[in-house]
Amino acid sequence: MKDLMSQVFIDWTTIEDNVLGLRVYDGTDENPERLLFTNYSSLDDLKQSSIFNQNITLNFNGTDWLLVFDAKAASANISYLSAWAVLFSGFALSGLLCGLMLSLNTTRQRANLIADNLTQEIQKRESLLKESEFRWRFAIEGAGDGLWDWNLADGKVFFSSRLKDMLGYSADEISSNFDEWRSRVHSKDLKQTMSEIQAHLDGNTELYRHEYRLKCKDGSWKWVFARGVVVERDADHKPLRMIGTHSDITSRKETDEKLQLAASVFSHAGEGVMITDTSGHIIDVNEAFTHITGFGAEEVIGKNSRILSSGRHDKEFYASIWNSLKLKGFWHGEIWNRRKTGEVYAEILTISAVNDEDGAARHYVAIFSDITSVKEYQTRLESIAHYDVLTRLPNRVLLSDRLHQAIAQVKRNRKMLAVAFIDLDGFKAVNDNHRHQIGDELLIAIASRLKAAIREGDTIARIGGDEFIVAMVDLGFREECYPMLDRLLSVVSKPVKIGEFMLQVSASIGVTFYPQEDNLDADQLQRQADHAMYQAKLKGKNRYHVFEEL
Repeated sequence: MKDLMSQVFIDWTTIEDNVLGLRVYDGTDENPERLLFTNYSSLDDLKQSSIFNQNITLNFNGTDWLLVFDAKAASANISYLSAWAVLFSGFALSGLLCGLMLSLNTTRQRANLIADNLTQEIQKRESLLKESEFRWRFAIEGAGDGLWDWNLADGKVFFSSRLKDMLGYSADEISSNFDEWRSRVHSKDLKQTMSEIQAHLDGNTELYRHEYRLKCKDGSWKWVFARGVVVERDADHKPLRMIGTHSDITSRKETDEKLQLAASVFSHAGEGVMITDTSGHIIDVNEAFTHITGFGAEEVIGKNSRILSSGRHDKEFYASIWNSLKLKGFWHGEIWNRRKTGEVYAEILTISAVNDEDGAARHYVAIFSDITSVKEYQTRLESIAHYDVLTRLPNRVLLSDRLHQAIAQVKRNRKMLAVAFIDLDGFKAVNDNHRHQIGDELLIAIASRLKAAIREGDTIARIGGDEFIVAMVDLGFREECYPMLDRLLSVVSKPVKIGEFMLQVSASIGVTFYPQEDNLDADQLQRQADHAMYQAKLKGKNRYHVFEEL
C-alpha cells in the first residue's frame, strides 16, 4: 500500500510541510490496527488535534476503505486569513450572481411584453397591406419591374401586365397558377430556383433573391432577377402568401459573358462598366460610367475604386464583397456611391471576376446602373404608407407605431401617456355650404395649427375626415396635459380665412391616460378617447372630457 500511494501522490506535500495529512484504514472506522497507510512522518503526529478534517468512505474492489484527510492547527493557521478571504469572496460573488439573476428575470419579462406588442403590430400591418396594394403595384410597375403575387394555399399566382409583356405575352395569354410559372423556368435553373424559394418559405432567408431564365412566347430565354418576400403566415408559421418582382437582366447577363471573352467590349453598354485589377485599382471605364459618376476616364484610371465610396457603408460591408469575389467569383447587390459633384446615389452593382487559364482572378469587371429613381419611388411609397396625403400628418399606421413606442417608453420611465381624440365641430356644414376643396384647405390650416401647438416629442395624426389624435408623452401627472388641451381648443376655434370666406369651427376632445389598472393596448386607448370625445359633444362641444374608468 505504501508503494502504491507513494506513486499516486508522488508530488504531494508531506506532513512536514504543514499542509495536509492522509490516513487510509481497512474498514469504515479509524481502527489503528487496520491502518493501511499514512503520510505522517511519525505515529505521534496522529495524536495531535487538527482544526480541519474530512472522512471519505471508498469502496475498492468490494472492500470498504476509510480515507481521513486532516490539517494540523499549525498549518491551518497559516492559511486562516486566506480561508476567510475565500469565504467572504464567495459571499460577495453569490450576492452578485443573485442580483444578476434578478436582473435577467426582469429583462426576460420586459422582452416578452415587447415581443407581444411587436406581434400585435405585425398583425395590424398585415391587415393594412391590402389597402396599399394598388399604390404598391403602380410604383413597382412604374419602375419597369414585373409583379407577381402567389397564394400558396391554392397555388394561384397573379402576374402583372408588365411581367407578361416582359415575356412577349398579352394580358390574357398566361394562366394564373404556379405550374404555369414553373414550366417556363429553364431546366438547368429549376432545381436551384426551387431550392432558393423553399429556403425562404422555410424562414432561412430574410428575402428571396435569385437569377434564372424564363421562356418567352417566341421560344427565346430571358434572364430575370427575382425578388420576393413572404408577407403572410398562419399561426403555425406556415407561409400563406408571397409577393415579389421580376427584373429583366438579360442585357446585363449578355454583357457579363462578353466581358469574360474581351474586357474591352463594353464601351457602348447602357450600364456603367468599370474594370479593375485584383487590388481594386481602375484600369478602364466606359462612357456610361462617366455619365453616371461624372468622372472622366482620365480622372480615375490608375486610382483605387475607393474614390467612389459614399461613406455610408462600414468596413464589414466591403469585406463581405471581397470575400464573395474570392469564394464565388462574383457579387451582386445594391450600394451607395458618390458622384464627382459629391452627390450620393444608389446603384445596382454586379462585380464579376475575369479568370486566367489557371482559374486565378486577373481582373474584376463591375457593371452598375443608377437606381436612385427606384429608391425615390420607395421613399414615396414609405410616405404614402405612413403619412396622410392631404395634411402630411402621420396616418393610422404610423400613429399605431408611435403609440406602441410611447407605451413602452411609459413602462420604462414610469411616466404617463395621454391620448386625445379630436373631432371638429361644424366641419360638415363647411363642406355642405362650400366646395370640398374649401373644406380640404380648412383641414390643412387646422392641422398646421395643431402641429404647431403640441410639444416636441408628442405626435399628432389625422385618422380620417375631420378626426385627429394627439399622443402626449412623459407626463408626470394627469393635470399636466390640461393646459395643452385648452391650447388645442383655442387654436382650432380661431377663424380661418380661405379665399373670400372667413370660416370658423370648434373642437370636441376626449382624453384618456396610460397606464391604467388594466393593461390596455393602443387600440383600446383610442376607443376610450373616442368615447370621451362623444361625451364632450353631448355636453355642448368646444370642450374636452376625460374618460372615466369603471
